[in-house]
Amino acid sequence: MRRMILPLMLLVAAACQPATTELTEEQRAAIADTVRQLADTFFEDFRALDFDRAMAPWASELVWAENGVLGANRDSLDTVWRGMFASIQEVTSGDWGEVHVKVLGPDAAVFSATFDWAGVDTSGAQIGTAGVWTTVWLRTDEGWKIVHGHESFPPGESM
Repeated sequence: MRRMILPLMLLVAAACQPATTELTEEQRAAIADTVRQLADTFFEDFRALDFDRAMAPWASELVWAENGVLGANRDSLDTVWRGMFASIQEVTSGDWGEVHVKVLGPDAAVFSATFDWAGVDTSGAQIGTAGVWTTVWLRTDEGWKIVHGHESFPPGESM
């Protein structure tokens, strides 16, 4: 009986350890590439003024922050961006600048980048802006979704 106690105690101790979620460098790189591609697709959809596709990765439980205002949800972001998309006649240029993707785990990553874009509004005026965009991506049953986002602009500018 005593011979069984030590192995049993070791087995119980091992079973109580948290599961490891350590990722290999290859796994981290794959997740980072996926999130980068999703962010690139968002920007492509924005440049094409395809509102529905641009909004597709945004989770229903989204929290959005912009220039000191916190608390917008997906519905309010949808309303604001729908108006913005409607006021743009054409996007003539736009891309990410410096990009960083931080993999947090097998199902989460943070994408941060500078961006700029230019275009023409429906009145024919030249428009555009530059800023910083950060999004938290979470892998869900529906695929990768943005659950939190933040955007900021240089003083005196906005989207």
